Amino acid sequence: MSKVRTASLNKNVAAQSNTPAATTAAPALITEQQVLFSTAAAVALPRSRHLGDTVSHAMSSALTWWRTRAERRPIRHDHQSRMSYLESSMMSREMDRL
Repeated sequence: MSKVRTASLNKNVAAQSNTPAATTAAPALITEQQVLFSTAAAVALPRSRHLGDTVSHAMSSALTWWRTRAERRPIRHDHQSRMSYLESSMMSREMDRL
């Protein structure tokens, strides 16, 4: 049993020694121009506003204001606390308790 373990350990050591060693890269210097160029490439340009966008936004805002005015809101009625179809059964229970 010890011979089997020794053989498997030797194989594992042999397999590990054949793997290439990891190489570390040398540090690289980046100039300010390279940083500015990469930042400019990654950042999107601000969107230019067109007259159509401004008019569309103004009309949307006006329409939203008009729809949400207090005079145009539907009147909300309070719901009854007791449902009419339950009234007879509730009355029957109360009478049984007496």
